[in-house]
Amino acid sequence: MFGHTAAGFGRIGHPGANSMDSHLSRATDDKDTKNATLIEVAKAAGVSVSTAARVMRNSGYPVDQKLKDRVSAAAKLVGYVPNLVARRLRGGRQGVVGLVIGDMLDSHYGIIAESVTERAETAHSTFAIVCNMQRDPLLEIKYLRKLLEYRVDGVILAGGGFDQWTHQKALADTVEELNRAGTIVASLMPRNIEVPVFSADNEAIGITKAKFIVQNGHTKIGILLGPARNDMTKQRMQAMTSYLSGHMVDYAIANIDSTPEAGALGAAEMLARNPDFSALICGSDAIAFGAINYLRGEGIDIPGRISVMGLGNTRLATLCTPRLTTVEMNFDRAGSAALDFIISHDASAAGDPGAVIPHSLVIGESFAGLNGSGGLIAGTAQPLGAAPR
Repeated sequence: MFGHTAAGFGRIGHPGANSMDSHLSRATDDKDTKNATLIEVAKAAGVSVSTAARVMRNSGYPVDQKLKDRVSAAAKLVGYVPNLVARRLRGGRQGVVGLVIGDMLDSHYGIIAESVTERAETAHSTFAIVCNMQRDPLLEIKYLRKLLEYRVDGVILAGGGFDQWTHQKALADTVEELNRAGTIVASLMPRNIEVPVFSADNEAIGITKAKFIVQNGHTKIGILLGPARNDMTKQRMQAMTSYLSGHMVDYAIANIDSTPEAGALGAAEMLARNPDFSALICGSDAIAFGAINYLRGEGIDIPGRISVMGLGNTRLATLCTPRLTTVEMNFDRAGSAALDFIISHDASAAGDPGAVIPHSLVIGESFAGLNGSGGLIAGTAQPLGAAPR
């Protein structure tokens, strides 16, 4: 009986629709610049505070639709906005997650941001805050502390291609604080911290690229990778170079920024140091895009003289001329998987390993075989038409 009285207030003597205007008029007259409270909403709507709270929190408790409409109208007129931070401090969830990305100018972070924000809205009715750390490890930590202050439900670390070692302890300490506060942290790359990781297998990616090189007859290559001081680049490089060395492939490596501009400069330097290399293997589509533009500008035929391979299958892969051969990393799937994990778990799940996201070759026209077969040997690969993100 008691649980149903709130929904029936209009029938047991509380002001009904005819007196609603007078309640709301007085509420509007009394409103000042301070934040309105649930008590004011309840008074304006002529309901109990508990009923107003159920409506405003969308708790799922059965409340008559007309009563819901009255409470919503009253909340709008008195200027009531739910205090999500206070709700979190009372032990509830805010419905807010944070996403820290490496660089908004890099297309693969756009894939991640689009995937996470779209899924947050459509699948989880959750609001995603996107922070651009600009490849600055100190700015990443600053944003994490800000997200901690806002008591978000979870944080996805999606920054890559920067020095992840110098400030490693400060990052680990901040993540530990987030976990203690009940915030779930997940990462889209290995960071040497105790959080679930949703990423492609970086060693397997290195081997995939190395096998492709060997199978297609290249014995002298250049490798342009992103910044060296992070586990992701280290894992890919070690696996790739170990396989290449075992198959008598000579290689030269340069670590550069993961941008088209750096790719152009890296290609120029590699060409000056090793003018007879036959393939250039790049650590991102952005690097490959810049390298191809530079090489073609120098009159070098791609792939007739030098073959080029990227990583990511981003929009830049289709903007290359010729279309870039690359590796599909499924960044969108990684971001969505991390978000789903955060929504469905609590902070005690920090020991969960996460999930391995599949990868595959995407064959474009920027790579040629030198093995006399007349075509590329690709193993398991997606066709040229595979849609980039």
